[in-house]
Amino acid sequence: MTKVTYLFGAGASKNALPIVDEIPDRIKGLIYRLENDEFKLDDSTYYENLKISKTKRALQLEMIESLKWMMKASANHASVDTFAKKLYIKESYTELNRLKIALSVFFVFEQIINKTDLRYDTFFASLLSVPNEFPKNVRILSWNYDSQFELSFAEYSDNYSISHNQKRLRVNIKNGNYGSNIGFGIDKINGTAGFYSDSGHSHYFYADDLSGVLDLTIIDKVTRNYGAASYVNKVSPSLSFSWEKEYYERNIVTSAIENIKDTVALVVIGYSFPFFNREVDREIIGSMTNLKRVYFQAPDAEVLKERFEAIRSDLEGVELVVKHDVGQFLLPNEL
Repeated sequence: MTKVTYLFGAGASKNALPIVDEIPDRIKGLIYRLENDEFKLDDSTYYENLKISKTKRALQLEMIESLKWMMKASANHASVDTFAKKLYIKESYTELNRLKIALSVFFVFEQIINKTDLRYDTFFASLLSVPNEFPKNVRILSWNYDSQFELSFAEYSDNYSISHNQKRLRVNIKNGNYGSNIGFGIDKINGTAGFYSDSGHSHYFYADDLSGVLDLTIIDKVTRNYGAASYVNKVSPSLSFSWEKEYYERNIVTSAIENIKDTVALVVIGYSFPFFNREVDREIIGSMTNLKRVYFQAPDAEVLKERFEAIRSDLEGVELVVKHDVGQFLLPNEL
């Protein structure tokens, strides 16, 4: 079977989540909703199991302030990633952690409000020719922090738990415990919107079920986990940027390379090959020694093609195909 690898970027979730230049306005809209009186948490009760001295309402207000802080920073920088890289260079790790938590909370709420990008649904319907059996020659690499794969697959698993669907989809997450790399699976190179405890052995979500509506119950749950991510010892975000290295022999990049190095066809969907990711991109794409064809799917697909050529120059004999139609995720002839 011909090995096909998909490389997903932010543009793949555009119908559900904002791309870079849309983020400040979308944060502003979220804050407006969260500040509505109907969503105010109790200022006299606490999350007892967290042993945090702040009331539910105090933590909620702090969470909203973090979103406002991120909104301002996003508006004043080229992207959230640029701001994050600046904090990393300055060794402002407390603020970097705050940014990761705020960004995770933002993505969680956005996915509750906007539901999923329907292109993922069609993608699964096309791949799943047999119930519960994915093609063994397909691998997915994603730079996205979102849960669009897990949320869309819920319609096939009849289970709306993100953690359950991650197991079914064989999702590997940066800084986590990496499973088998044989056959189908999804590697999340930048991690995902959630948090780890016990040195990465346990993984949690701000809300494990995002199928409902934005109401007081879900806000209470996310606020509780915002408090856990912010104040509980030995808890860290599972969202991680590309320049944050894993200093282990087996990491998300080496784990992914084990399974994609025999790729014949690469499908790039909505991924712009940003300079920040170039070192990792070169390592991953450079490992594809059998590559014969690369598809670029995006409205500005020529730009993706040009940036790809800057990452890998030994493209003699490799066909580069541009696709502008983004109505559905591309299913190449190699499948």
